[in-house]
Amino acid sequence: MKTKRVNIPLLFATTLFIFTACSDSGNDGPAAVEAKIASDIAANVNTIFAPAEPDKDVEGDTESSPGYTFYDLETGSTISDSLSSDWDIAFGGTTILANSGNGGGIQLLQTPYADVETAPETGFEASNNTWYTYTGEAPNGPKHAVLANENETLVVKKPDGKYAKVQILSYYEGNPDTSTPEFASFMTRPSSKYFTFNYTIQNDGSTKLFHEDTITYFDFTTGEIIEDASSSQWDIGLQGTSIFGNIENGGGLQALNIDFSAVTEAPIEGYVGTNKTWYTYTANNVPVFAILPIEGITLVFKTADDEYAKVRIVSYYQGNPDVTSQEFINPDTRSASRYYTFEYAIQADGSRFFE
Repeated sequence: MKTKRVNIPLLFATTLFIFTACSDSGNDGPAAVEAKIASDIAANVNTIFAPAEPDKDVEGDTESSPGYTFYDLETGSTISDSLSSDWDIAFGGTTILANSGNGGGIQLLQTPYADVETAPETGFEASNNTWYTYTGEAPNGPKHAVLANENETLVVKKPDGKYAKVQILSYYEGNPDTSTPEFASFMTRPSSKYFTFNYTIQNDGSTKLFHEDTITYFDFTTGEIIEDASSSQWDIGLQGTSIFGNIENGGGLQALNIDFSAVTEAPIEGYVGTNKTWYTYTANNVPVFAILPIEGITLVFKTADDEYAKVRIVSYYQGNPDVTSQEFINPDTRSASRYYTFEYAIQADGSRFFE
């Protein structure tokens, strides 16, 4: 199996153990096991933010909104105070400003938006006005039009040190089709100085401008993150809503419709590599768009060391929040997802019995 290195930030790798007493099963029975809690194990946390839809018709020196419009990419809103560090870019006519007064910057890369995976660390300027082409008296197509250059991307350094990439889609109200007769005619062309654009922010402070799929590997015995995917040391892998057993090294997992406390024996067979049946997705039900563990589901693991463990997923959200609280019900105030808290118990003597 190919080795895969997974770098887990120390903040994310923090594991809290809470020990609870278990009864002694007797001299002739298996050794007693203890239940533990692993908290906030990061599972392919997505630090990239990109709006689902382009931001449309942000005015830049229009008749109704003269002067520059100062824009905060993180909140998708305009900022009235031009001296503030809250804004990232500003639109005014065909010039786009960076918040250079507070440490920001901007530069244009000759690279398509989708292909910009890393932000440069140098070369930033206070403004840019080369993101477009002015058609002038073009023999074909619209005359005297401002068209965003295809296959070019603006990279923005925000005042907080984070990086973003921006793709200007249109300079005209409503993001019109510039190939139509309506756009070609001055009489029917929409008003200019209305910006429509895509953007992506990297919130972890790195220069990486794409989301990389990774798996977090966890060792039940030590409670530590394992970086080597090919190792026999890890027991459970976490990636988004997928949970893995170490099947390449003889391990595996399976889901039982039995409460965690009632699982006293691990099955002999039936272990597989992946499970995604431990949760329910609420969709439009309250709380909307949430991942919630199914009560009464226990995941049983066989480890690469021929030991057995049982796991109850407690939470998929950072801090194990109360899912009935208003903070969780509101997606805007809900804590970050892909942070697992789970209860587990491992039988280290090699038997299949947990008590």
